[in-house]
Amino acid sequence: MSEYSEQQITEWGQQNEEQRFDLFLGLAVKHKQVWALSDDQGCLIVDSDGEQLLPVWPLEVFAKAASVEEWQGLEPLAISLEDWEQKWLPGMENDVIDVAVFPDLEGSSEVIAAEELAVHLKLQKKKAPIA
Repeated sequence: MSEYSEQQITEWGQQNEEQRFDLFLGLAVKHKQVWALSDDQGCLIVDSDGEQLLPVWPLEVFAKAASVEEWQGLEPLAISLEDWEQKWLPGMENDVIDVAVFPDLEGSSEVIAAEELAVHLKLQKKKAPIA
């Protein structure tokens, strides 16, 4: 059972892009992990008008909910925050892959460069933890 109620999860998923971005930062730092979708071929990378994006979520429940339609069959992949910051973000920056932060079920998300997201996460760690 999740430490968050179904109502809370539903409300979070319905917030706007900016609110979900802030929530992603808080939950990622609190739980020390982020979630992507993957299969035996690797992680899901989306092409959006020629821009390569890696969608990520703050909790497994959101990644699981996104594994429908064209993403059906993909499984949630937990990435430790340490690996995310030390390996994934620098690698994505080198490969020019941006981050689609906490997409909603329509695919709407805040898109940010990996290097910028790393800065936001460092700042979030200095703030009070999310409830």
